[in-house]
Amino acid sequence: MTSLMMTLLVVLLVVVATVLQRLTGLGFAMLVTPFFVILLGTHAGVMLTTLLAIVASVVMLPSMWRHVDWSAVVWIGAPAVLIIPAASWAGRWFDSAIIYLLVGGIVLIGLSASLALQRATVTVTGKTPQVLTGAIAGAGTVLAGIGGPSMTIYGVLSRWPMLSFAASMQPLWIVICVAAGLSRWLILGSTPPDFPWWGWLGCVLGIVLGASAGQRLRRVVDDRWAFRIVVVIAMIGALLSVGTGIAGLLGS
Repeated sequence: MTSLMMTLLVVLLVVVATVLQRLTGLGFAMLVTPFFVILLGTHAGVMLTTLLAIVASVVMLPSMWRHVDWSAVVWIGAPAVLIIPAASWAGRWFDSAIIYLLVGGIVLIGLSASLALQRATVTVTGKTPQVLTGAIAGAGTVLAGIGGPSMTIYGVLSRWPMLSFAASMQPLWIVICVAAGLSRWLILGSTPPDFPWWGWLGCVLGIVLGASAGQRLRRVVDDRWAFRIVVVIAMIGALLSVGTGIAGLLGS
């Protein structure tokens, strides 16, 4: 694949993922990370996801601000930030094949749990589940670029209203991804991919256009259909990532 084709594919994935994140509150990292790590390698792929997730949430937050549950943001975000440096240090011992498996495995487990829990009758309350959710999300974000599965599980089990959930995810992703990006750079030595300037501009414009399109589609697209699209695309990427990891382990 040429550099031009790869960059255009990245921009397309960014647009689709942003639309789905605006509709569901999730989807960005779970959709793009498995493809990014395959296209760009584990370090650059996870770093790109982290940086673009910050931009996506900054773009979407103003229109969702009044629906944010700030108490939940604090109780989930604080443990996430605190666990990130330790998780980064542990990640120094993982080779690329393990990261491919981790990326794919987190997505598969998270989506499977989300599907299984949709009809669950159990309801979780209190601060302890929020702290645990934040710790898992922080570790998953810095190691694999994906913190969404634990958030999804908590959102389902806590009966968090979709509008408030989607809004609250935006400041959470900003805080968590900033901390994760800094830790990956300082501890793991990760750097962003070497894109041409128009590739970065395309990603930013793709986020802006995707957020605008997602805002309009909220009026006509059912949440269930949006979630199904997230599941299908994320599953494909996760399986590709797992397959790449297995191939790497067998070839080592």
